Amino acid sequence: PLQLKLRAPGDTGRIIVGLIDTPIQSLGANLDPFLLPSIAIMGDAQLDPNRPTHSTTMAETILASLQAMTGGSTSVQILPVDVYGNNPSTTTFEVALGIYKAVNAGANPINLSLGGNDDSSFLHNVIQQAHQQGVLFFAAAGNTPVTTPTYPAAYPGVVAVTAGDRKGNIADYANRGSFVAIVAPGVNVIYFKDQPYYVSGTSAATAYATGMAAGMADSKGKSLSEVEAALRSML
Repeated sequence: PLQLKLRAPGDTGRIIVGLIDTPIQSLGANLDPFLLPSIAIMGDAQLDPNRPTHSTTMAETILASLQAMTGGSTSVQILPVDVYGNNPSTTTFEVALGIYKAVNAGANPINLSLGGNDDSSFLHNVIQQAHQQGVLFFAAAGNTPVTTPTYPAAYPGVVAVTAGDRKGNIADYANRGSFVAIVAPGVNVIYFKDQPYYVSGTSAATAYATGMAAGMADSKGKSLSEVEAALRSML
C-alpha cells in the first residue's frame, strides 16, 4: 500500500491531473486527500462496493508513479471526471466534454486511459485547442498487438503510451503502431479495501506515464512542455 504524503504546492503552483474515466471510489483515508471533488458528466452512478472501478485503479496507479518520482511527498492532486456513468462504454462527445470541463477546472496533464478505432474530428479539435494552450495529454495505445491507430492516442499533440516490461520491450498484448510515443510499465498492484488487485494493460501504462510527468514537473520544477519533450525522447 502507498505511503504518499500530500504537501502544499510550491512557487510554481499546484498541478492537477485530469482523470477522464469511469466513476471513482474512495481510495482510503490516507489517499483520498489526493482526490478533488469528482465531475460527473453522466450523472450519479451505482457502483459495486466490492470491486474497484477502472478509474479507481488508474488513480492509484497515478499515485504509485508519483510516489516513485517524488520520493513519497507531492502536491499533485487528481481531478476525476466520470464520462461513463453506469454504462460499459462512452462516446467521443462525452470524452470531449469531460476534457473541456477538466481543462476549465485547471487540470493539466490529462490522463486518457481509454480509446477506440473511430476517429472524431470533434474530439480531435477539442484536444488540439487544449494542447495549443499548453495542456499535456496521455492516452492508451490499445491492448491489441497491431499497428493500426487508436484514438485519441494517435492524434497529434497526444502522447500515445503502450505497455512494456522492465527492459523496455513492448508487451506482447500491446499496440506497437508508429503513432506510439513512449513505453511505460504496464502492470501495477493496487489496494482496494485492503485487498490487492493486479492491474495490467496500456491503461495502466498511461496512468503511470501521466504520474511520471506530473511528478517530474512537481519535484524538479520543470514545465509540462519540458517534461513532454523529455518523455518523448525516451523511445
